[in-house]
Amino acid sequence: MKIALAFLVVWVSTALAAVDKGPESNRVSERYYTESQARDLAFGPGRLWRDTLIRVDSAARDGLYRAAGLLESDSVVRLRYTVDSSGAPAGAYRVASEIGKYLPFEFLVAVDNRGRVKDVVVMNYGESRGGEVRRERFLQQYRGKSVNSPVRLNRDILGIAGATLSAWAVNRGVKKTLWWHDRVFPLGAKP
Repeated sequence: MKIALAFLVVWVSTALAAVDKGPESNRVSERYYTESQARDLAFGPGRLWRDTLIRVDSAARDGLYRAAGLLESDSVVRLRYTVDSSGAPAGAYRVASEIGKYLPFEFLVAVDNRGRVKDVVVMNYGESRGGEVRRERFLQQYRGKSVNSPVRLNRDILGIAGATLSAWAVNRGVKKTLWWHDRVFPLGAKP
């Protein structure tokens, strides 16, 4: 009986130690790439980048909500872009910060000159679960998506068991980036 009780105490304490403690735990976000490293992965090195800052007013918030059903909490959105020799946009990106289960994580969403996702690169991630969203097999599903493409989890984008909230967060970041890109660089417009 004492052995069974001791086993039970060890088992319960081990199980409690493995439980996700949520935001009160002292997790440190693991950094995989800096912004410049992620940008070079998506576009290649050696490009000159320019910033465009977009003030998020109530009309923009309403437009994003009506178009994509998303809320924007930032007051300023930063898109970085590069141009070709004729001055036309050759690509742009946004570093999105979205909340997974408890903690925010950052990822770069690269958009080509046709307004389609070129790549998504997870820059850091701090949750105890859900880190599978940084895998190429998951992220490649976003390539080629445009502002008019459906980006729905478990319909257009196959989710990952145990990473549902993080996958939703990537969906939100991709949709927001495409919406802002389309607002700033409508097809054919020059910066």
